[in-house]
Amino acid sequence: MREATSRNALSAVKNPACVKSAMRNKVLPGLAKHVKPITIKQTTLEPGITAEAVSESEIVVSKDVPKDSKLYKRAVAHETHHAKEMASGRIAYGKDFVRDGDQVFARKDGKIKRGSAWQMEGDKSFPWERRAIKAEEDV
Repeated sequence: MREATSRNALSAVKNPACVKSAMRNKVLPGLAKHVKPITIKQTTLEPGITAEAVSESEIVVSKDVPKDSKLYKRAVAHETHHAKEMASGRIAYGKDFVRDGDQVFARKDGKIKRGSAWQMEGDKSFPWERRAIKAEEDV
């Protein structure tokens, strides 16, 4: 889940105008957005990374995960959920921020700031991760 944009989450947290800017691409409820098919590619990922939603239309899965495995199916379900939420505007990822709904979280060095603490990306306590984990249950 490493999508690159140029928003500065630290500025967004300190500057309300930046929060509005970070939310500019949010799709409002009731408005449809063209949904692209999601491409799934297998590639080399960093150790400990199973899969990533690169964008609203692309997921990458570690080449070390066999396509016929349950782990592959769960990873695809999880990351597809993230991709669909990106497409709908519910979440957005940038180099230095994550936006979930109206909340913007600072992001740095593989960690996301929640309150006063920094947690690892993918931590199950983040609301967008809980929703994606729930999507795995259907596999």
